[in-house]
Amino acid sequence: MEKAFSIGKLVDFQWKLGVATSSSLTTQLNTPFISVFIKVVDANEQVSSHSFELTVPEFQNFAQQFKDMSQLMVQL
Repeated sequence: MEKAFSIGKLVDFQWKLGVATSSSLTTQLNTPFISVFIKVVDANEQVSSHSFELTVPEFQNFAQQFKDMSQLMVQL
């Protein structure tokens, strides 16, 4: 009997670009960031939502990793 490891199924992926213009610590940030929102369905059909923020370089790395995973899955 073969057992599979399941971490869930990605059912929604949204992102948006934002710019932080100030904070309680400084008045001049002007730092771009990416807000990411995902929904995942687990093996028990339970939906969980997650959100996080990334810098632009972090998001570019994140997107490249998804692209690499997609290419690997096509090869399998």
